[in-house]
This record gives sequence, structure tokens and C-alpha cells, in this order.
Amino acid sequence: MATDRWVFLLLLSFIRVAMGIQFQSVGAAGPAIRDDLGLDYAALGAIAGSYLGLGAFLALPAGWLSKRFGDRRILLSGLALMVLGGIGLGLAPGFALALACRLASGVGAVMLNIVVSKLVMDRFADASLGTAMGVLLGAWPLGIGLGSIVLPYVVDLIGWRGVMLATAALCGGFLVMAAWVVPGGMPQARAQGGPGAAMRLAMSPLVIAAVVVAGLIWMLANAGYIILLGFAPAFFVEHGMSLATAGWVLSLASFGTIPVGPIGGWLGSRTGRPMLITALCFLIAGPLFLLVPDTAHPALLLLLIGVIFGLPCGLIVALPARVLRPEQRAVGMGLFYSVFYAGLGVFAPFAGWVRDLTTIDSAPFAVAAVLTLATALAIPVFLVLARRIGGPVS
Repeated sequence: MATDRWVFLLLLSFIRVAMGIQFQSVGAAGPAIRDDLGLDYAALGAIAGSYLGLGAFLALPAGWLSKRFGDRRILLSGLALMVLGGIGLGLAPGFALALACRLASGVGAVMLNIVVSKLVMDRFADASLGTAMGVLLGAWPLGIGLGSIVLPYVVDLIGWRGVMLATAALCGGFLVMAAWVVPGGMPQARAQGGPGAAMRLAMSPLVIAAVVVAGLIWMLANAGYIILLGFAPAFFVEHGMSLATAGWVLSLASFGTIPVGPIGGWLGSRTGRPMLITALCFLIAGPLFLLVPDTAHPALLLLLIGVIFGLPCGLIVALPARVLRPEQRAVGMGLFYSVFYAGLGVFAPFAGWVRDLTTIDSAPFAVAAVLTLATALAIPVFLVLARRIGGPVS
């Protein structure tokens, strides 16, 4: 039975790969979409960015729906929305319908993010949880990386509409597999019924605070990393690097995160000090951001940053499991991801504002460094809360 849960994890990870490919499809086919639909860059950016743009508003309702109707239904509904949204985008005659279909796919992706994390927590409620989360989280950048490399060639073969339909078909294949493999069963709220069910499902203020702080840790880490990905290409081009070379150099940071997530989870369980490892990673990574503008070897530095960032990812997303009871996980993960999505929508524009205000082209890297160091400082806050709740504190 231990093998079964790892096979199940691989299925969920492949679903996340497909989600990453669909996310990247608009970026990879962007020029063709823009020319065919007559869009300006702002409209194209709106379509691309809308995929996860509603996450802050949808994550908590998605967690509640998972608790109310069951994980399987929400997982299949999310995949179905990704399929329908992909098909609609591939057939869209103009901006309005393209945006609406992209939003539909994004709603499905947000639903998936909540439920797959919760499903992994349910099956790996032991020392292997960090490793399992590392595997799951590595699937997303793998999908983005594969999409960045493969999809431009596919656009040349079958056009941008064909790419959208192909990604929808990929999600459809996983929809069929998930319908076959993912077990059903009664939703938690109904299965546990009785007069004490509402009390058991409710989270105390301490638990809510701990989950919010865990979401802040995950958000701060990702915000720093996304600022790096968003501002480094323009910085490198302004300093004489070609756009193609800048894209290749920056891709090393993403690919560096992929293989090390499970290693970080293994180290956390092996040493029994997962939070110490997490804090050390971000204390090391923060100053490295400040070196990016002046390094003579940006490729090596970005690869190193990617590796360091990737190590604690699974450990961070496993944090809510320390303070949530099984019946609270669906709503708890919805709260966790609500904090995550909300912060991502704030800090990237803030880094651009700092750049405009100071007129210093390296300012965004300093913002990313501060956010990364703040991640390490937030970890003791979570540990204090977990200790008061009675969860593991290592």
C-alpha cells in the first residue's frame, strides 16, 4: 500500500505538469495570438496573467467546496474547467472570449492547487510528507519549462489554436485517468456529521494565525523569486545581453528548483530539523539576489539560487499539516493559498514602483532580497504558534 500512494503522487504530479504547460501556452504562443486576434501587449498580458489572477478570491471557496462536496468532485471539476477553457481559447474569435476562457482554465487550476495539496497531506501524514510535497511542487516548474521549450515548435507546426486545443486534450487525458484512479467516498462534512461536526471543522484563532503565517512564508519566498524572474531579463538586456541569451540564462533558475525539492524533503525528515534547513536556505539566498546585478557569471549564480530555493519548497507547503486536523485540511489549504495568491499580486508591482521611484535598475533585486530574508524571519513566528497549538516544532 505504501507503493500505491507514491503512484498516486505521480499522477497528481503529472496533472501539475499539464497545468504548468497550459499556463505557459499563452506565453509561448504570444506573438501568434497577438497577430491573429489583433491584440496590443496589454491585452495579451491580461490573457496570460489571468490564469491564476483570481486565486486570492477563489482559494478559500475552493477549499470549502472540497470539504462540502469531496476532493474527487473538485479535482475532476477543476480538470474539466481546464479542458473547456483550453478548447474555448483555441476557438476564440477575439479578446473578450479569449479572456473569459483563460479565466475558466485558471479557476480550474486554482481548484486543483488546493485539492492536490490536500490529497497529498492525507496520504503522507508522516515524515515523508516533505519529500512528497517536493515531488508535487517540482511538477509545476517542470511543466512551465517544458512548455517554454516545446510549445514554440508546436506553434510552427499546428498554429497557436492547435496548441491551445492540444493542451486541453492533455488535461482531458488526465481527467479520464483521475476519474478512474481517484477514489470517491463521502465528503468530509457529511461523513463526519453529528452535532459536533461543526466544532471539529472550525479552526481556532491560533490555528488560523499559524496557517496565515505559513501562507505568508510561502508567499514571501515566491514573491522574491517571481521578482527575479520578472525583472532580470530586462536588466540583462539593458546591460548588453541578447534577449534569447537572457531567457536561457534565467531558465537555469527554474530548472534548478525541479530536482531538489524531494531532496530537501528527505533532508528535513532525515535530520529532524526541517525548519532550520528552510531558514538557512533563505538566509543564504537573500544576499545572493544582491549579487545578481554585478556578477560576471549570472548563469551559475541563477542556477545556485534555483537550487537553494527549491530545497525547502516541499517543507514549506507541508507546514499547514503541522497544525490542521484532517477534517480541517481542505479549508485550511484554501486559507493558505488565499494568502499566497494575494501577496503575489502586490509585491511584483511594488518592486517595479521602487525601480521607478529610485531610478536604480538593480532596485528590484534588493526588494527580492528583503522578501527572501523576511521569509526566514517569519519561520520562528510559525514555530511559536505551532508550539502553542501542540504541533511539531522542529
